[in-house]
Amino acid sequence: MKAIVKIFVLITFVCVLSKLNSQEKQIFSNFGYGFTSPHHQEMWNYITGHTKQINLAYLEKRSDLNSHGKNILKGINICFINTGNPETMGYSFGACPEFHIPIIPNKSLYFLLGCGIEYNTKTYDKDDNYSFSAIGSHFNALIRLGFYNDFKISNRFKLNTGFFINHFSNGIIKSPNLGLNVLTLNAGLKYQLSEKKHSQKKIIENIKSGSWQFVGTGSVKQVKHDQQRSAAFLLSAEKFIKTKHISSFGFGTDFILDYSMQNRLYEMDKHNYSFSDNIKIALKSSWTIPIGELQIHLQAGSYLKNSNFKTEFVFERLGLRYFVNKNIGLNIALRAHFAKADAIEFGVAYRIE
Repeated sequence: MKAIVKIFVLITFVCVLSKLNSQEKQIFSNFGYGFTSPHHQEMWNYITGHTKQINLAYLEKRSDLNSHGKNILKGINICFINTGNPETMGYSFGACPEFHIPIIPNKSLYFLLGCGIEYNTKTYDKDDNYSFSAIGSHFNALIRLGFYNDFKISNRFKLNTGFFINHFSNGIIKSPNLGLNVLTLNAGLKYQLSEKKHSQKKIIENIKSGSWQFVGTGSVKQVKHDQQRSAAFLLSAEKFIKTKHISSFGFGTDFILDYSMQNRLYEMDKHNYSFSDNIKIALKSSWTIPIGELQIHLQAGSYLKNSNFKTEFVFERLGLRYFVNKNIGLNIALRAHFAKADAIEFGVAYRIE
């Protein structure tokens, strides 16, 4: 365990040093104390203690954007989490790029969003750790959400306090995968490093949502750890409402072909099924934030057709779309049902102005 901690500290040190030639640099650190959410009844068997979390991040201001979004902070975060029951649930080490978005311009209240990778030291094992149903793989997707406020102490130092949610799962690529949701109250310091003058960057215009976006994705799912993996495909059409603000709202529909549904229905003792049971149709709403070529999509919706509607009648999705030009973008998203990951979706998006 000591060796892992040393490696973690070394990686953090290298990540920070590699960025010291940028302007408006900040070091963001805090400590969190909270709990892991038992969003399934069986999780009470191994959630036995409070969680502790340490975060250390390098941040810089997005000076390459136009007037909309230029106060957004971007950075790299390294985190360590004691899950509260390390003998069963292990320790968590995460790394992710993240954005700190001012909720009110020129104020100190921020919304934080980060997406990256997490390594968990413990996983489900049918012989040695059979009760741990939350995580089936060592490497998982990491999503960080939170709100925090800065309080100025001096020209260099600020106190930060906030509420954070850390979610990690493998998107049911490997079962079991209930996922873990770690909720913490955090407090720490933000340190402003000295700035260095350099040539003005090229101004990047935000690629907004446009009028329409069409998305196609694929994913791999495993219902139980002893079953084969199944493919799932999605086609989506999204209509956006243009506003004067940087963000936009929209609505749309999803058409999903999910070949894992037959295995899921079989586990529910439903042995009479047809091809149509693999089809899901949904309506959804969306909130989109553009940051240069990147778009952050937060979506929620309900199914019009789902053969497992009783337990999967609503869904939520966090998606990232990076546009290589004005029309074509790369898409990655995590779809979940009541905070339980259902699929990690990889694909492409097409934007119509």
